[in-house]
Amino acid sequence: MSARTWFLLKASDKEVFGPTDLDTLKSWAAEAKISPLDKISADNRQTWSRAPMIPELQMDLLIQMPDNYLYGPTNVATIQEFLATGEIDENVTIINCLDNTESRLGELGWFRASPHQTRSATTTFQGTGYDRSPATDDAAQRRIAALERQTMELQRVVDEWQQAYLRLKQQYIESVGRDPL
Repeated sequence: MSARTWFLLKASDKEVFGPTDLDTLKSWAAEAKISPLDKISADNRQTWSRAPMIPELQMDLLIQMPDNYLYGPTNVATIQEFLATGEIDENVTIINCLDNTESRLGELGWFRASPHQTRSATTTFQGTGYDRSPATDDAAQRRIAALERQTMELQRVVDEWQQAYLRLKQQYIESVGRDPL
């Protein structure tokens, strides 16, 4: 365990998290909370390094998306998160930045050994290289609760837009006398 304190700078909104210890930073990476564009500081925010440059985070994998877009480098946990949300499947190509190999995700040993048919809170951390502990289980439960809240909020927004669309469609029909194209 490192005695240093760490800070995380989110690329999306420039919010800084920390100070924290290395174990917490690793758990954030395992929970797919650290993106390849985020930055990490271990010297009280004097200098920043991109998250994939921190070896302890194990962000060594690139995902070649179906449209040939490369995402990463990232870690096993984020790949499992993408699988769970349906953003990727076992046919995507994974590029290991450490040994410069390319493999179809479904052919990788850690993927074949994981219970990928049923993704859930209990399977999300399979293959991350981190021990499961009560703290990890608590983190998983918090992540699930946050995702459920986000899903409900997004569903509410979708419903609002759908209602707005139906109102506009009805107005169009009343003014023009036919359905929109």
